[in-house]
Amino acid sequence: MVLAQGKRLRGCLACLVAEALGGDPRRALPAALAVEIVQAASLVHDDFVDGDRERRGRPAAWTVLTPRRAVLIADMMFATALDRMARAGAAQAAALSQAIAAMARGALEESGAPDVRPRILQLKTGSLFAAAARLGALAAGASPPLVEAAHEFGSRAGEAYQVADDVADAALSQARAASRMNVLLDRAKAALATFPDSPHTRLLAEAPVHMVGMMRVQAASAAR
Repeated sequence: MVLAQGKRLRGCLACLVAEALGGDPRRALPAALAVEIVQAASLVHDDFVDGDRERRGRPAAWTVLTPRRAVLIADMMFATALDRMARAGAAQAAALSQAIAAMARGALEESGAPDVRPRILQLKTGSLFAAAARLGALAAGASPPLVEAAHEFGSRAGEAYQVADDVADAALSQARAASRMNVLLDRAKAALATFPDSPHTRLLAEAPVHMVGMMRVQAASAAR
């Protein structure tokens, strides 16, 4: 139930980055699973902390499992994901643990002033997208500069996706969001400048645009 009906964007991103950097995307599957587990666990925590009883039209986990069981299961999920990445290597464990810490910090700061919203986007969403891309690069055995480029790409792609998601949820006006999304999409694409030129890299460059487009369709449907 906790993992059901997710978009799996972060896991797919890890595999796409690995393939764009000449690796076998299957080697990125443990990382893809780990980031999806972390994403699902974070949603369980978020829904309980915010008192949200539904998640995308379905009952929130804490309303079905009881708050105690839901939170403890989410904690077990975080631990499982970290264990998987610790087995993969120190760099992989560090990437995921730092993303989890950033997400928690973002949630803690979320009730702050509106002018910190860009920072919240980076912490709560950009950090896990960045970790997914970094883990994909590590799975491909990429050089440190390419790993950092992948991290930057994932971070900006994640932020753009969250801005589009805020529009879909009516938390942000389309007029305010459009320019911010365009800047983030441009920065994400620019981060791939050092990637090898290949059909896989070109596909990866278009991925953030498609993610944002998906959320725009959702926003349009909700408005009707």
